[in-house]
Amino acid sequence: MFFVGLGILNVLVYFSVYLYHNYLFFESDAIFIWGDSQMYEGIDLAELSATLDKKVYSSARYGSGVYDFLCFTEHVSKKSEVIISVGKLVQIRRKKYDYHRTGLSPKGLFTLWQNNYSNRELFTIIKKNLKPSSYIRAKIKLAPHQDIIKADLPLEHFQNYYQQIPSFLKDKQNIYLAGIKNLIEKKCTIIFLEFPYHPQLAEIESESPVLPETEDFKERIASLFAEFKTDTIFIETNKNIFKDFSHLNQAGANFLSKKIGEKMKGEKVTTLYIVRPETR
Repeated sequence: MFFVGLGILNVLVYFSVYLYHNYLFFESDAIFIWGDSQMYEGIDLAELSATLDKKVYSSARYGSGVYDFLCFTEHVSKKSEVIISVGKLVQIRRKKYDYHRTGLSPKGLFTLWQNNYSNRELFTIIKKNLKPSSYIRAKIKLAPHQDIIKADLPLEHFQNYYQQIPSFLKDKQNIYLAGIKNLIEKKCTIIFLEFPYHPQLAEIESESPVLPETEDFKERIASLFAEFKTDTIFIETNKNIFKDFSHLNQAGANFLSKKIGEKMKGEKVTTLYIVRPETR
């Protein structure tokens, strides 16, 4: 009986600490953002908030993976308004590099197990999440504008990702869809974003066998909705908008946040916005 009581106490402490760090998820009339580093660097929270006249909070993190997305879909309240990144790098990134530190979710872990995550992989995720932390923020420091990109990762890094279809690609996509279904069941208002690549990386992607798979995934997302449309946002500026090969800088993020905010004001249909640099 003592150990049962101790277990209950640990659960209560865990969720009390979780609520303390993540109370922003319970804000009403706010917008909640999820994605990996492309979303982290690609949206100016203050600009989007000013354009929509709403509070905007972000759960985007470098390396966020499909388990993090499942947790996000559990964190947000019913009927929330969310902006979700349809991250191509989330889909093809090697599983061992995924962040997977956004809380313990038995349902999420079971979904991973259903999609061929090994017991060792699941145990690693559990160990990462034994201590609750903050999974949402109101401010993000964006990469300042520079005239040229400064890449932390060489193009060869992405060539390795894109040279063949990963064995786990369909599994990750299925988990992504499970998270979207969670949001649909919660009657959330959903906007999807696909961020651009630098032209040099876009060229590598265009010649890859992975591209048809990630393009087809967007059709699978669309099939979940009775009404769904795709729109393209062109970033029109003479400035360099890229931090590196896969991330926008502050100039790109500021322009996109204004544009997406303006489009969201009158949007009634679930929409995937595909963001592209304007070619001159």
